[in-house]
Amino acid sequence: MTKKLKYILLFLTCFILGIIVTPTTVSADIKGIAVTPLVNDSDITDRFQIISKGGETRDLKISISNFNSGSIDLVVAPTNATTSDDGKLVFTDVVKKGDYGLQDSFASMTKMKKVHIKSNQTKDVTFKVKLPDHKINGLMIGGFNVYESTSNYSGSANVPVWITGDNKAVGGILKAYNLTLGVQNYQPHMYVNLQNDQPGLMKNVVVHMTVKRQSWLDRFNLGPKKMVADLRYPKIAPNSKVPIDFNQNQTPIAPGTYKMKGVARSGKTVWNFHKTYKISQSDANKINSKSRNLIYDKTLTYILISGVLVTLIVFIFWGIWYQNRS
Repeated sequence: MTKKLKYILLFLTCFILGIIVTPTTVSADIKGIAVTPLVNDSDITDRFQIISKGGETRDLKISISNFNSGSIDLVVAPTNATTSDDGKLVFTDVVKKGDYGLQDSFASMTKMKKVHIKSNQTKDVTFKVKLPDHKINGLMIGGFNVYESTSNYSGSANVPVWITGDNKAVGGILKAYNLTLGVQNYQPHMYVNLQNDQPGLMKNVVVHMTVKRQSWLDRFNLGPKKMVADLRYPKIAPNSKVPIDFNQNQTPIAPGTYKMKGVARSGKTVWNFHKTYKISQSDANKINSKSRNLIYDKTLTYILISGVLVTLIVFIFWGIWYQNRS
């Protein structure tokens, strides 16, 4: 083997090892901010992984770099992973013990920290994590939500922390949870929320769901249309809410009784859902008042006007007929 070939092979080997050993920077939506979990004892570098014996304390270190021209104030808040409406693990919700059957909250194991970072500065932030004394069943996905202190979660980075007691896989179970309302981009949204109440990470879950507001106009096929959602969730976090988003677009939220029917599949496992929810006038008004350019359904108004006109015409003809008869 020639010297030149040896040098080329040596260079390629060092380059590949450098890629493998270098810690992975967590994707951040905060402009000019890089967040990196400093993992020393694992081949997986995009998150922390802990096998808990019970009662011990672990030090977790995160490196945060600011490449902006000015300083920035960040919040690093511990929380648990939940599931977004597009099937991603997110850490922007405040999750407490007992939520969705959660046995332990990550926020109770360590404390939130505020970090001031100057321009072109890197800071290492260490968190002492006190693990529960009891054995952790299945998998708990905690994590750190890093966001600008003035942004209210608008732009953030997540550093996941996976904690298990025995590293054994646990299956998830989906159940109907509740119905909530919200506003996004000044448009009303309705969410039928399922929950995975088990400490198991679910993958490749397909959901088909319909929601229909009940109305006496259904007898004449003039009632509200059935809303349909067909969604695929690549991942569903353990002990998390699973939102099914029904974007109302420019249609205002109407009070009344809503019937939900749905089915979810993961592999050979199937879950069926049947639930009735009620939306009050006050809840509907709160959402509609925060929305813009709403188009209200005038079907009932047109029916009432038509009914009045028909009744008036009948009375007129009856009056003419009665007068002629007399």
